[in-house]
Amino acid sequence: MKFKPQTLLKTSALLVLCGLAGQSHAAGTVVLDSYGPGAAVDGWPTQVFQDGVGRQDVAIPFSLSMATSIESILTSIEGLGGVTVGILAKQGSVPSAATWLYSRHLDNPAANSLLTPSGWALDAGNYWLAAVADNGFSGTWQSGTDVPSANWAYTSSAGTWQVVSSSFIGLPAARITVSAVPEPASYALMLAGGLLIAAARRRQSRTPASPALNANAQGATP
Repeated sequence: MKFKPQTLLKTSALLVLCGLAGQSHAAGTVVLDSYGPGAAVDGWPTQVFQDGVGRQDVAIPFSLSMATSIESILTSIEGLGGVTVGILAKQGSVPSAATWLYSRHLDNPAANSLLTPSGWALDAGNYWLAAVADNGFSGTWQSGTDVPSANWAYTSSAGTWQVVSSSFIGLPAARITVSAVPEPASYALMLAGGLLIAAARRRQSRTPASPALNANAQGATP
């Protein structure tokens, strides 16, 4: 079965488009934004990490509809000492068996500092953005809104994770920006399309002119 070059070009273009369509998250897509409208932080009650009055670690949920790469994480965490910020898998209403998928340790973080990790690739699924304080850390994760999009979690003074579902405790301010990571099927479609385009162009360059065109060309010769 033979295909004309024009048919190959149309088919290959379709395959490339199908591969691109598999990427719903373009670069710079925000998948979590709990900052309130207007100002950077609305000023609702803070979540405090402080060993003197009871340690509080915090985790807020987010979901991904496809494989992505984390471009940046913005939080309103600030304080003196160290705190680890990172990603945990979400398998229930609170973190359990907390093993970091990715993490970054911050010393004396300043509020609204942008974290730009490298190589933080995640599959589609549900996750926690969490902050775990070092012993001796004293600071806050300022809330961004009192209208949480989902329940979140924090640890009690005994270190037990608890669900927060009340709008009277503001949702910690965070913004996660991602870019798409094409899945293997998308790569395969785009590769097949590229190969077909190359084949079609080679066929076009090798196809001799039709007899009618040759006759016209000869008749036009003085």
